[in-house]
Amino acid sequence: MVADAARDSLTRLTLDVASARVLVWIARVGRNGELTLQAHFYFFDRYQRLAECYWQRGNKARAQAMEEKAAEHSRYGGWDGPPFAAAMAMPRPRHWFTTDAVSRRRAGGSDEAA
Repeated sequence: MVADAARDSLTRLTLDVASARVLVWIARVGRNGELTLQAHFYFFDRYQRLAECYWQRGNKARAQAMEEKAAEHSRYGGWDGPPFAAAMAMPRPRHWFTTDAVSRRRAGGSDEAA
């Protein structure tokens, strides 16, 4: 996901996280439930953006704390990193062919290589 840095402000992101946490708390009253994968991804995104804002402001301790919360939500959300590379097979050519890639003419008459 690409963060919109122009719209990301510390206040806006903090309010996003706070309002989402309040909504989760209200939804859990009287029930024993877990966050969905989408909710974990939402919190991951917001905490990661908060960390970037704190890094830009020079508050490294707070940025590290936000990155740890983002990492926790990414683990709970089931995200384990970008997809791994896989070996892909190409189909075998239909007809076997050989190529005779040898020059038959001499240029300059010399046997010496360049």
